[in-house]
Amino acid sequence: MSAETFYETNVLDTLISFDEDMSNGDLIIKREQEIPDWWLAEMANLQTGKLDATGDFLHVAAVPVAVVDDLLFNYNFDVMNAPIAETVQMLRKYALDKFILTSKRI
Repeated sequence: MSAETFYETNVLDTLISFDEDMSNGDLIIKREQEIPDWWLAEMANLQTGKLDATGDFLHVAAVPVAVVDDLLFNYNFDVMNAPIAETVQMLRKYALDKFILTSKRI
């Protein structure tokens, strides 16, 4: 296979750390993920407008794992199983529009 056939991805992994609340002994689980400016700029370059041709594939959103986890843990919203239109609605509701990659009607 030639090198052109491989698609290079940039995986932005989440970090999970554990601590103990000294006042009551509860376990604290902290999840965090750095979302660099270069990644947001790359996503902005992928955005399609209402009149842009998309072919057979429409990239609707790019949602970081930390955001997926936050929506699940805090709002009981499962991005992985929800209809795309509902996911886009949730992203707009919580001012996460920068992760929506199209202005086409879904």
